[in-house]
Amino acid sequence: MKSKQVENYLGKEGILSFNLEGFEFRRQQMDMAVAVEEAFGKANHLIVEAGTGTGKSLAYLIPAILWAVENNKKVVISTYTKTLQHQILNHDIPFLRDKLGIEFRYALCMGNENYLSLRRLKRSAQAGLFTHADEENQWEGIFNWAGETETGFRSDLPFEVLPQVWEEVGRQKDLCLGKNCETHSSCFYFKARKKWFGAHLLIVNHHLFFANVANAGAVLPTFDAVVFDEAQNLEETATQFLGLEISNSSLIYFLDRLHNPRTKRGLLTRIDHDLVPHIRKLVMAARQAADVFFNQLLEEYGKNDRVLRFYKPPALDNVLYAPLEILREALKSLEGGLGTEEDRVDVSSASERCFEFNNALSAILNQNMRGYVYWLEIVPRKRFHRFVLRGVPIHVAEELHAQVFDKIDRIVMTSATLTTSKGFEFIKERIGYKPDEELSLEAPFDYNNQALLYIPDDLPEPGDVVETYVKGIANRCRELVEACGGRTFILFTSYALLNQIYEKLDGLQFPLIRQGEMPTIQMIKKFKQEPSVIFGTNSFWQGVDIPGDALQSVIITKLPFDVPKEPLTEARIEELRRQQIEPFQHYQIPRAIIQLKQGFGRLIRKKTDKGVVSILDSRMRRRGYGKQFIESLPSCRVVNQLEEVREFIVTSRL
Repeated sequence: MKSKQVENYLGKEGILSFNLEGFEFRRQQMDMAVAVEEAFGKANHLIVEAGTGTGKSLAYLIPAILWAVENNKKVVISTYTKTLQHQILNHDIPFLRDKLGIEFRYALCMGNENYLSLRRLKRSAQAGLFTHADEENQWEGIFNWAGETETGFRSDLPFEVLPQVWEEVGRQKDLCLGKNCETHSSCFYFKARKKWFGAHLLIVNHHLFFANVANAGAVLPTFDAVVFDEAQNLEETATQFLGLEISNSSLIYFLDRLHNPRTKRGLLTRIDHDLVPHIRKLVMAARQAADVFFNQLLEEYGKNDRVLRFYKPPALDNVLYAPLEILREALKSLEGGLGTEEDRVDVSSASERCFEFNNALSAILNQNMRGYVYWLEIVPRKRFHRFVLRGVPIHVAEELHAQVFDKIDRIVMTSATLTTSKGFEFIKERIGYKPDEELSLEAPFDYNNQALLYIPDDLPEPGDVVETYVKGIANRCRELVEACGGRTFILFTSYALLNQIYEKLDGLQFPLIRQGEMPTIQMIKKFKQEPSVIFGTNSFWQGVDIPGDALQSVIITKLPFDVPKEPLTEARIEELRRQQIEPFQHYQIPRAIIQLKQGFGRLIRKKTDKGVVSILDSRMRRRGYGKQFIESLPSCRVVNQLEEVREFIVTSRL
């Protein structure tokens, strides 16, 4: 590839400057594009922090397209949030296809469970699976939609489908008949996969990327390079994907789908075989064992909402193992005697699920996965208590290095928030990444004039009396919201504080939109319609983009430290102490800095934006580490008086 080919497109005299009205040359974007181009050309690993407004998606998409087309290769673009994925698919790629003058092919790759299965839809019509009117109505809606949709994507449905309905009609890998399926030629999933194999760019999310890793590369076509955007989330995604989980709700749901004695429905009511009556009894026995096992948990650990780490294998009798193993063997016997491949696949899948449940439960109870942390979550529900047993790896760096970084020649790791204390050491150590090149680019914004950072020193601290703390934060939020005329995000680190502040601000003259009461897309749509206040937790700290006047104030109620007693955080802290590394300085502060930078980044999205970020955590002023947080943020004026905030807002509007 010719050196700096990207300059022909992104340079001051480039194709985009002539073809695009209002195109702004950005030095940072150009620097990043050149670095990505070189990484692809030299088969290097690169890490780039590119501040908000750099235009980083175009800075990696253009060199990725040029390299893939010129060399007939495939590049994976992996994101964490749906928002960024939608931006790339619906805005960036159509724009580049229109303006670049290069023919290239791309495909959105989704996990198989996101696709409608036409065979299972047809089979569910014959089975009479649904007992509630709303389920029946949704099924009819899906049936009608199936004749119109081109993709079969669950997310393209015109309504929010119930999980129990999609469970019966969505594609499941272990229930697929492949070429033997009567609907194979019209199958949404296989039509999509055909596009994948012909594409230069594969757009995926981090979860699907790790599904491909876990399945030895069987999920995605072979690819030659990968760009990880929103790379600050890689460690958590990998941790989650490598983890184990078993819950009473998932187990009972599985057994009900085999045979529900109350509704007389399930797989074993559709199959005609002499073994079926016996296997139904085995399902009942497994159900009774599940009741006994989860009642043990209830008696041992109570019914309060809590998370309880198992420091050693719990003294619980695994009464589930034998009934599930007997059921598995009986299903294997039944599979061999069935006449249709459809029935054999359904029964084989159920048998495999019994094996998976037993494997996960044994591994968690015996704690036989080295380097894992184990815990129990108790979640009170109206009808029953949900118990979830989990086990996840404490450290994923070695696994990531061996399974990903060592195996792929060309990797670009990027985000607006990857550095702490101006360097990449923290993120590199956490994920085991050893890049050939590092690049840190500041945002092309004039933060000194566009943004004000308000850090009061007169508020109670998070460790103070709860009522005093909540009242102090709520009153200051009210004053800030009124000063900005709504147009505010209030970001929280927990739902508990979110709900407490929400209740205290009820009655404000602006619409209050609380996370969880409607889908995120609807929340944002409502927020843009009139001056409003969004109350959000984790998902609103990142991936949400609202440029313009709709958002002029971001309030961060509390520094986003992980809860130190949360099992995974606690285990990581212990691991660092064993290595004689001070965890607060080397793990907890850097983690919180990256999250804080994400929250700050919600405010200024373009050169005409102006607004205020307020951090209502007095520890920023009263603790030595406060300076580290301030220094990690873009350089802007810092004030501690509310009157200065009001003056800034008035001046900004003038």
